Amino acid sequence: KLTCDYRDPDISLNMLAASFALTAPHCLALCMNWDVSFSAYINSLRIEEFIQRVRSKESTNYQDIFYDVGFRSRATALRNFKQYTGKIPSEYFSN
Repeated sequence: KLTCDYRDPDISLNMLAASFALTAPHCLALCMNWDVSFSAYINSLRIEEFIQRVRSKESTNYQDIFYDVGFRSRATALRNFKQYTGKIPSEYFSN
């Protein structure tokens, strides 16, 4: 089961493997059978949590939520959000 380790902006494959008590990070990569890179996978988890938090009205401050879910900068968060959803947050949540 994946923990919320993805919220750590410094997360690495080695760190995630250690949280699963795996001795070799490549074992985790093989087990997960990712179709995307590790960073794209981690960022998708962050975006999904961001969307859930905004929808639950947990906060109205997008920047605070982006930092809480593990993004290091607003620019990186916005770029990843647009790559994942095809829209910027204000467009995405305007419907």
